[in-house]
Amino acid sequence: MTPSIYSLFVLGAILTCIITPIIRHLALQKGYVDCPQRARKVHQQATPRLGGAAILLSFLAVMCLAGFSVPQVREMMWGNNPILGCVLLGSLGIFAIGFLDDLARLAPKTKLFGEFLITGLVVWGANLSFTEIQFLGLGSVTIPALLGFGLATFWIVGMANAVNLIDGLDGLASGISFAGLVAVSVVGYLGGITSVTWMSTLLVGCLLGFLVYNSRPASIFLGDCGSLTLGYLAGCLTLLASFREGGVLDGIFPVLAFSLPILDCIFAIFRRMMRGRSPFSPDMEHFHHRLMAKGLSHGKAVLAMWAMAGSCSLVAIAAAFGKGDQLFAIFVFFGLGGFILLRYLGYFRFEFFGEGLSSLINDRKSTKSIEQAIKDAEGMVVGMDSLDNVQSCIQKACEGMQFHQAEVTFYSTNGRLGSNFDIENPTIGKVVSWVDPQQNGYFSRDKEFVAEFQISGRNYSYGKIRYVFIDGRSNLSVQDEVLLERVHDALAILAGRLRKAEYQL
Repeated sequence: MTPSIYSLFVLGAILTCIITPIIRHLALQKGYVDCPQRARKVHQQATPRLGGAAILLSFLAVMCLAGFSVPQVREMMWGNNPILGCVLLGSLGIFAIGFLDDLARLAPKTKLFGEFLITGLVVWGANLSFTEIQFLGLGSVTIPALLGFGLATFWIVGMANAVNLIDGLDGLASGISFAGLVAVSVVGYLGGITSVTWMSTLLVGCLLGFLVYNSRPASIFLGDCGSLTLGYLAGCLTLLASFREGGVLDGIFPVLAFSLPILDCIFAIFRRMMRGRSPFSPDMEHFHHRLMAKGLSHGKAVLAMWAMAGSCSLVAIAAAFGKGDQLFAIFVFFGLGGFILLRYLGYFRFEFFGEGLSSLINDRKSTKSIEQAIKDAEGMVVGMDSLDNVQSCIQKACEGMQFHQAEVTFYSTNGRLGSNFDIENPTIGKVVSWVDPQQNGYFSRDKEFVAEFQISGRNYSYGKIRYVFIDGRSNLSVQDEVLLERVHDALAILAGRLRKAEYQL
């Protein structure tokens, strides 16, 4: 008996419901959790972050079952033109990159290189490149084959990172992906694109099962392994759903179906570069953060984003089959609605671009010098093979952050670096102190601000670091906290490496 797409849809949802608690339990046991004490985090407790594994396992299971039992799918999985097989193999590679990033933070350039390499192979193997693009039904533009290959690769990598960037609240990225993939599934069904219909429908089923645990209050997060893989699959499926007769690509449908994460990603990159920061540097100015700043609660912000994603999906479906004036009217309506929303969120206003050109230039210079100092401090820690030179790392970090003094306390157990998390008063093995020699003398204690952070690995607590600022501040900005976290993370990695080498304090 050949299973129907509906039965496999249900099976995917059930499988994900069963596998997700298992993944959650394993992640908690191994310490693969998202810590709420870090900057930009809005959740209140440590939450497992490998939910993408549950989605991918369920999705691969139902796809393989379809491949063995449904002739049409079998041909596309491992026949003469294995489009789906190539896409699924690529998803394993992207998942591996995200998984490694969840375990030990990869450098952004390393991640991007891996993503482009894997995606390029998939675009070549599945023949996802194109040579003609049509816009609004007004005609098509012919482009060189090499450019089409590059654009297809860039689109899929961009989608993977756009979904990854917007994954900031409970169920946000999975809900937005759900809405976009529903549009892809509908277009695939109405357009008679079998590969798209099967793959997107079964993925939607798996996402539905995962949302049971990921919607607020979330008991498990997608993690980078999940958000990158979802974005990658969404990028591949939107491309497949956009091919029309004669191999012409519809350049509007994929953009409309996932316009929310795409716009959020574009504004994030533009915003950071305008301020002299790295486009990979995180902040708290994404769409969902701005909605919460407007007074919406966590849950209401997610629901608002889901509603917007659903509206985008409906517009995308209409645009996929609209013609002439209908298509143009849909696009104008969508554009005006998007402009009103973005203006409400604070974009397209003068304060978004800075108070003035001279102020913007000064801010860019200051930000670049701070980030360079933190980068140099990270580099110094990477080259260390002991704790003897930690003081020089702190001094370098001070050149950017301008704190008055810092003290790093390292814990030990029987002389070995690190302590279990459940020990309330861990043994102090080593203390490294540093005071800015240029700020010696009396200073008012009223101006003193102290910030303290834990230095923790996945399984052990390695110590804590305490900063004293005397510049009159009363708190740390999110960006300052993110920069200091880079130093803490580097120290935690060093401590973990030294513990494995049985370094004695």
